[in-house]
Amino acid sequence: MSTRIPRVNSSATVLEACTIMNREKVSGVVVFQEDKAIGMLTDRGLLRDFAPLNKRPDEVKVSEVITPLLKIDAGASTKEAAKTIVGNAFTRVGVFDGDKFLGWVTITDLAREASKKNLLDALLRHNEPELVVVCPNCRKGVLRKIMNKEGQILRWECSQCDFVT
Repeated sequence: MSTRIPRVNSSATVLEACTIMNREKVSGVVVFQEDKAIGMLTDRGLLRDFAPLNKRPDEVKVSEVITPLLKIDAGASTKEAAKTIVGNAFTRVGVFDGDKFLGWVTITDLAREASKKNLLDALLRHNEPELVVVCPNCRKGVLRKIMNKEGQILRWECSQCDFVT
């Protein structure tokens, strides 16, 4: 978990938030309204929500373009954090103790924590149904994946006619 997250008030302008992000060399800031974390502003969010407005960054308030902040409990596992991030197509999730914002876990934090193979396996296994491919040669068998130790597909083989792709 990253705990030194730059903060910005929801009433700040996009220019002020971007200045903080550039100065701190980060890809996102947590947005607060008084003492409560209410969202985040990230580089992806700026591209998705701010750029289409076609306005100057000093004309738009952060509150107009914030992204919701996904939340997990401070006692949550890294597996739960990863599922929340991947399941919602976000790059980070906020860690909270009740309503108190403690920090966030990013996809980069998870990558550092896990080996590349374990992270790849977890992302590939994320509730994806197993693909069933009928053999184009005999049309009776089902092709099965032959993979190497790193999880890369080497070839497909038919269970009936020994067809290989």
